[in-house]
Amino acid sequence: MTEMPIYEFCCPGCGKRFEALVRLGGEKDVVCAFCGARDVRKLLSAFGIGGGSSRLKSSSSGCASCSSPSCSTCR
Repeated sequence: MTEMPIYEFCCPGCGKRFEALVRLGGEKDVVCAFCGARDVRKLLSAFGIGGGSSRLKSSSSGCASCSSPSCSTCR
């Protein structure tokens, strides 16, 4: 069985974020779900750990290739 994790991507062209199921090593085949652009950036996503009253919280700060809070600055 081939694993297909869900990754979050950002499109520098239209600035939209989207999720995609991606086969292992298939990130290069992902296109923007909104405008169809092939130049998309995989975001670093946080995951939640359940249990107890505290949870780890984190948010993506933009594209993985920069530290900007908006993909509109990635070019």
